[in-house]
Amino acid sequence: MSVRPTVGVDVGGTFAKLGLVDVRGRVLRSTRIPTEPRRGPADFARRVQARVRGWDFDTIGLGLAGGVDAAAGALLFAPNLPGWAGFSFKRAFRGRVVVENDANAAVWGAYAAALKRRPRTVVGVTLGTGVGGGLIVDGRLHRGRDGTAGEIGHQVVEPGGAPCHCGKRGCLEAYAGSYGLARLARRLMRRPPSPLTPEALAAAAVAGDPGAGRVWREAGERLGAGLAHLVLALNPDAVLILGGVARAGRLILDPVRRAWRAQPFQVPFARLALHAPAEREWGLVGAALLAREARKH
Repeated sequence: MSVRPTVGVDVGGTFAKLGLVDVRGRVLRSTRIPTEPRRGPADFARRVQARVRGWDFDTIGLGLAGGVDAAAGALLFAPNLPGWAGFSFKRAFRGRVVVENDANAAVWGAYAAALKRRPRTVVGVTLGTGVGGGLIVDGRLHRGRDGTAGEIGHQVVEPGGAPCHCGKRGCLEAYAGSYGLARLARRLMRRPPSPLTPEALAAAAVAGDPGAGRVWREAGERLGAGLAHLVLALNPDAVLILGGVARAGRLILDPVRRAWRAQPFQVPFARLALHAPAEREWGLVGAALLAREARKH
């Protein structure tokens, strides 16, 4: 008997990406709709259901930015989706939905589809406008007691350092998120590119701009230090780096490796694998695959 696909939805502040995903994590068809958060979560749920009407699927997985109560199918807090906290998506979708944090979903998607679930314990980080993360422990997504595990971007890597959007100073996100890279570029480059994007900074570094090279070194060293804290705590098999900023490749990965080599206690780093798989719609893939996992149990 064939296994029906699931729908994954990666909900951003501007657009939501929807995809029909098979059991192997392949996207069979995809589309997107404007999120329009001011219209509210009930309206959004209706528009998602209207868009996937006619698709042959089993259930829907939603990846949402913010703290998630997966059991209740609701957001606990949603900084980019004002007014959505507390809304029951489970009720709106008549039980055919699983709700997950968007970074957790992206990490699970890459873990399942790119790494084929082979490593047992993985630290995953998502590098976009901000820095998110997810933890895989013994082959299962680790959510923590309140569902907030994996907030990698808000560990302090530079006490009293650059301001973070969360209100603290010196968070990893303030250095390795795209807005952190832009801040570094304005400080370190004589003529920052316009528009000031990670892609433009990578191109400038490849072209030999010394300031752009320093931007990537500083960001990568802070990222390496933050990840090292988790490696020392969890002793994982692998670290997984995802997101738009990760497309810089060796510009950011080489400083991460150097930061790890500088660690005095080398045992947990000696056999540690570092993966940065080619960018795909990992958020919607992971949301769909997590929905499939939940339906099994």
